[in-house]
Amino acid sequence: MHGVQLTIDIFEKLANQVQPEREHLEEILRLGLQQHRAQASGLRREFLAFLARGPQSAEIIAFKPSPAAVQRVRDLLQRNREGSLSPEEEAEMDDIAELDHLVTQVKAQARTYMRAA
Repeated sequence: MHGVQLTIDIFEKLANQVQPEREHLEEILRLGLQQHRAQASGLRREFLAFLARGPQSAEIIAFKPSPAAVQRVRDLLQRNREGSLSPEEEAEMDDIAELDHLVTQVKAQARTYMRAA
């Protein structure tokens, strides 16, 4: 793979923030694009809406995604096996994997709180 030079105009304040990270810009851009593409992830929106209503620890532990979200994950996994995911769908898969890890951590913390109560 060969590199492509990219020139962009940005405000000075952002340029000052970017300067110390010059060596990592490719990775920062890649991660930013993944996050941007995955913002519409229904599963992420679903989990955030669940948390926003202030569930109790037992509810957090019992959290399960909606049937629609589960079906979307199944569809993405099948398309991944077929090698037919778009870049946006790949970003969504990455987001789902990250969210799965986060949900696991949140549930573990909820179990800790329940044991302490």
